[in-house]
Amino acid sequence: MKSKEISRQRFIGTVAAATTGMVAGSGMTSIFAQSRDTSGSLALLGGTPVRGKDKRWQPWPQWDSENFDPKMNEVMANRVWSRSRKVAEFEQKWAEMNGSKHCLSTVNGTNALSASWMQSDIGPGDEVICSPYTFSASIFGVLYKGAMPVWADIDPETFQVDTKKIREKITPRTKGILPVHICGYPSDMPEIMRIAKEHNLFVVEDACQAHLAKIDGKRVGTFGNAGCFSFQASKNLPIGEGGGILTDNTEYYDRLYSYHNFGYASGSVSGQISSITALILANKIRMSEYQAVIGLCQMEKLEEQHKIRNENGAYLNEKLSAYPGITPVKLHKGATEASYYIYAMVYNQDKMKGVSRERFMEALKAEGIPIGSGYPNDPLYGQPMINEVFKSDIYRKFYSAEELDFEAYKERNHCPELIKTFDSALWIWHGGLMLGTRSDMDDIVNAVDKIHNNIAKLK
Repeated sequence: MKSKEISRQRFIGTVAAATTGMVAGSGMTSIFAQSRDTSGSLALLGGTPVRGKDKRWQPWPQWDSENFDPKMNEVMANRVWSRSRKVAEFEQKWAEMNGSKHCLSTVNGTNALSASWMQSDIGPGDEVICSPYTFSASIFGVLYKGAMPVWADIDPETFQVDTKKIREKITPRTKGILPVHICGYPSDMPEIMRIAKEHNLFVVEDACQAHLAKIDGKRVGTFGNAGCFSFQASKNLPIGEGGGILTDNTEYYDRLYSYHNFGYASGSVSGQISSITALILANKIRMSEYQAVIGLCQMEKLEEQHKIRNENGAYLNEKLSAYPGITPVKLHKGATEASYYIYAMVYNQDKMKGVSRERFMEALKAEGIPIGSGYPNDPLYGQPMINEVFKSDIYRKFYSAEELDFEAYKERNHCPELIKTFDSALWIWHGGLMLGTRSDMDDIVNAVDKIHNNIAKLK
């Protein structure tokens, strides 16, 4: 959808929302979205859903054929499809948009994360403190380097790694920190960087879900030694596949560039030796020209989309915070903008007349609202992948049998707040949902209000 069309829908939705008022709920005063009767029968129990099948969320990913097809046709007709000028342009613009000195593009976010650790000084025998509320790909690079992941519990109100827990986990062997801006909400990077400076730690930000999120006027992904992004099709900057690394360290960037391009010379060394001489053990994880073109096109509307996501996020935070059984995930002090890749909440069964989270989600889905529980109760520190890594020669060489005892490892790294979050998290996500109109957001609020008014019927 064109940006002007989005803006027009937002205006219409805003006008429609002018009827906002206060409505009495059972045991509470709800901030109602619109003048709509939500006392009727739940859709799950045979009633009419708040949002019928005739209504659609914003499509995702979006593609403006009129504006974007000529640019894609141009690069395809040039027949220079491997890394060239368009990739360089994409890197320059992504670095500028985020306020970073350098950007290196990669084939995907997983490789961006792995490359960042591969070109660090961290290796076997070292420890990296990681956030446990994330996808397994976050830690691949740590394991590739033979380092030991150490897990710090999360703050259940923000879903981000708890900085107090980071401090508790530091040992003489600690060499790095891996914060994850999960769901697009920023981690407390100012405090994390204070810790890193005190202990001389290497920091890689996993910002794969957090495009343009901001803390005190500074974009996430620009605090650490490296900031990694994913441009996979579901992400806020969708390319299909793609990734990027931001850094202000030129020497580190040069090594990253060599690593992603067969180990060939780059930077100050470029041109001094054969163009096909490999300087370092490397990989080939280059972005293609047509990936870059898609990224450049998507970047044209990213800032406007980011603004809409934050407006909608603030609106939902205000409205949904009125319901005692549902608590929107909070931004930590200093965080001013989230990416709202996912709109996240915490469910409290005790404050919802004992109705289970699963039953609540079932009811909300029936009203036409896409809802899930996020990551399953399967903490990374207990997944078989790590046990398999522990059996490798490199880990058996550098770590004691006690350190590699998998059951003991899981017990040492147990994160109780993480487990609680697995059992209480709510994720609203459906591609372009957070780009919807005010009316779309009101449908979410009205569905929650309807379920709240009828909560006893779900038992």
